[in-house]
Amino acid sequence: MIDNYLKALNAKSNYFKLRAYNGDHDKARAAFVKCCKSIVPNWKDNNEEITDQLVKYCIQQDFNGQLDKGILLMGNTGVGKTVYLKALSLMLGYLNNFKFNIYTGFEMERLYQLEIGSEDAYPLEVALGSKMFGIDDLGEEHTSIKRYGTEINVGIDTITRRHQLFTDKGYLTFATTNLNAEMIGRKYGKRIESRIYEMFNIIGVKGRDLRKNH
Repeated sequence: MIDNYLKALNAKSNYFKLRAYNGDHDKARAAFVKCCKSIVPNWKDNNEEITDQLVKYCIQQDFNGQLDKGILLMGNTGVGKTVYLKALSLMLGYLNNFKFNIYTGFEMERLYQLEIGSEDAYPLEVALGSKMFGIDDLGEEHTSIKRYGTEINVGIDTITRRHQLFTDKGYLTFATTNLNAEMIGRKYGKRIESRIYEMFNIIGVKGRDLRKNH
């Protein structure tokens, strides 16, 4: 059951056993909501249509997009994109025996600058080559950093590497961003913008900033 799976994850043990809902959207949706609430206990479903689409993506049925692409959640700060991204990792881990790792742009920058092969940087290198990978706040990273004296754009490098794996092996990437389509083009250029559209189903997340007190 999803409850046992979530408890096992919190206990840092392995409970990766293939589960399927056989097209039962309601049961899958209830499981996805539990994933969201395991991240934020008082989480409320303020974007029911988006929740439905993410559930449909997870169970590979009636999704309004392409199932062979990842998902990019695009919207303003504080509308719940990160909870959705983490819930996708949990749900897909439950269904597919693989819970993908999620890194922020700033985390990747820090790890990129470590010595190649270092113990801290190794998990990122493994994750970048895995069948699914998550990026939280794509676009927050700096335009460039120095790695062994060479200027490198972590966002461009990550998208390029994941796009190659997408093209060669069908590997999927999941991400959130506060940037809109125009801002993505300005930050990364037309070539990377094109790759982003090729790799992702883009889902707009709207709403008020849930982090603010009203």
